[in-house]
Amino acid sequence: MIRKVICIVAIAIQTISGSQAQYTEAGIQMGVSNYLGDLVPPRQFFLEGSFSIGGFFQYNLTNRISVRGSLLYGQLKGDDNNSNFDSGRRQRNLDFKTHLFELAVIGQVNLLPYQPKHDFRPVTPYGLLGIALFNFNPYTKYKGKDVYLQPLGTEGQGIDGYSPKYARWQISIPLGIGIKVCVNKHLHFHAEVGVRKTFTDYIDDVSGDYVAIQTLRKENGLQAANLSNRTYDDDGNQIERVGIPRGSAAKDWYSFMGVGLSYSFQSGRSYFRKKEKGVTHKKRKNNGGKWM
Repeated sequence: MIRKVICIVAIAIQTISGSQAQYTEAGIQMGVSNYLGDLVPPRQFFLEGSFSIGGFFQYNLTNRISVRGSLLYGQLKGDDNNSNFDSGRRQRNLDFKTHLFELAVIGQVNLLPYQPKHDFRPVTPYGLLGIALFNFNPYTKYKGKDVYLQPLGTEGQGIDGYSPKYARWQISIPLGIGIKVCVNKHLHFHAEVGVRKTFTDYIDDVSGDYVAIQTLRKENGLQAANLSNRTYDDDGNQIERVGIPRGSAAKDWYSFMGVGLSYSFQSGRSYFRKKEKGVTHKKRKNNGGKWM
């Protein structure tokens, strides 16, 4: 399934980049990436923001519809220490970070006709919908070192009777809104907010119930047992929590929001306006150097 998605994304991007569009754009964007899941307090969506950056190539089919191929990077993180003590999350004492890379094909629909040259219309809000392939690899700090969690099987993954280890390549559905402003003949400013619906609950390595400490020690190793259950009594001993929910079954989400600039590669005189039959275009008078 994932291989098919990779092929579709690659073909789509090649098609976009190779098309003789009336105009295409290439741009960069930067902003903030966020995560929403088991290790973020309820309704605190922007608590753990991190820097994100990316690039995109966009094919504008009409003045309202565009298709974009993009590559984005961001960091996601969550920590139970940010929650209230009464919630029980701080006693759970889990945390994670992950670098995230996303390759996406996204459709853009302008709410107003965006015409950067003829019939000049310099601004439009827009909506986004697409499909993406992303990679993540959650890790935590343990005894002063970064330890990656997926290979450990902290919820019994890989043990007979438990699920296999989750895949670190997953599919998401990008959704978003934005605004696009024409700066000059070739430059365009973008500001947008986008969320990603995923189909995994393991971006943070937390989903199901606690596994017996002894089972994890025997089957997956001491480190897996220590990082699966980080709830301790006053003497520093792990408190057995077998069968108790470690996380919820709800799927994780992540988001990007930020601003960007793009440069348009305009082909000829078209810019979406078709040449009328039988009409001779007279040479325009000097407009004082103004491109509009």
